[in-house]
Amino acid sequence: MKAELLDNPALGDWWEGVWERIRRTLIDTARNPDAALAGQLGSAMSELGKALREDEVLQLQINRFARRTAVGVATRYGGQIVRLVSETVKRWDARTVTDRIESAVGRDLQFIRINGTLVGGLVGVAIHFIDGLF
Repeated sequence: MKAELLDNPALGDWWEGVWERIRRTLIDTARNPDAALAGQLGSAMSELGKALREDEVLQLQINRFARRTAVGVATRYGGQIVRLVSETVKRWDARTVTDRIESAVGRDLQFIRINGTLVGGLVGVAIHFIDGLF
């Protein structure tokens, strides 16, 4: 009976419609967060923020939970996470690596490039000047 229900095309169509509505709502919310935060969600988040800011016991409990969760995940899945990251990075080509670094470093990369160019140029001029002396 269970397999028949899962194989039913009507159920698949229904679930696809549910997923599409959820997906569309999430996208709309991400594009306009003010609209989503204006209602009950906004007031609930505001109350949670206030409680987190003012309640030291709650802060301690959440910090303890986060630490335990992080240690548990690292202990249980650490090897798998390392393998996943390693295999993912191995598949990247030079362009992908460059794009990832540029998006992570952002504007600072331009300053690094400019500084490298200036320092390299000054070193080149100094070497040329010293070479001309001897």
